[in-house]
Amino acid sequence: MAFHVVRHPIAESVLTRLRDRDTSVCEYHLLCRQVSFILLAEALRSLELKTVPINTPLAPCEGNAIADLVTFVAISRAGTAMLGPALELLPEATIGTIGIERDPMTTEAHCYYQKLPKIKGRYVVVLDPMLATGHSAALAFSLIAPQQPKILSLVSVLAAPEGVEHLMKKFPSAQLYAAALDQGLNEQNFIVPGLGDFGDRFYGTL
Repeated sequence: MAFHVVRHPIAESVLTRLRDRDTSVCEYHLLCRQVSFILLAEALRSLELKTVPINTPLAPCEGNAIADLVTFVAISRAGTAMLGPALELLPEATIGTIGIERDPMTTEAHCYYQKLPKIKGRYVVVLDPMLATGHSAALAFSLIAPQQPKILSLVSVLAAPEGVEHLMKKFPSAQLYAAALDQGLNEQNFIVPGLGDFGDRFYGTL
């Protein structure tokens, strides 16, 4: 696995506001959209292109179109917050959903729902804003990898070293993108300094 911290002035500014406990739910929606665009653009940088003929208002010419087939897989519920920006970038992409619950005592992940489109040969991007222990992402990868995607990647807003290490051991060929790598996990397995519970803050269920 290759871990990429996406360095961008806008992403760093947005992340600061996402961390702030006084940021409103309304603003949180906008900030999530902004940072998701930046992260996804980087995660999709290696998409292959194909040449297509077009006609401009002045003359014929050749341009480029995306050749790869892309699937976004959102880990519910927090990952669905990143699905809107993903589809704005690639509205033709197919969508998968994996519902995962984490046992608060053991941190083990349990899948309670999955609905995936055809994945073989596709460029698959898993959406999950917080990579903490890595157990949820690893479970999602274990459901996707046997279907032989061309590329398997994870896009998160924040990552903890523990989660990155866990995924690297289990899925060494996958790609991981995040806006920051934080200090680590606390006793409750929350990322520190982190931003709290992303899903609760996005959906206003604090």
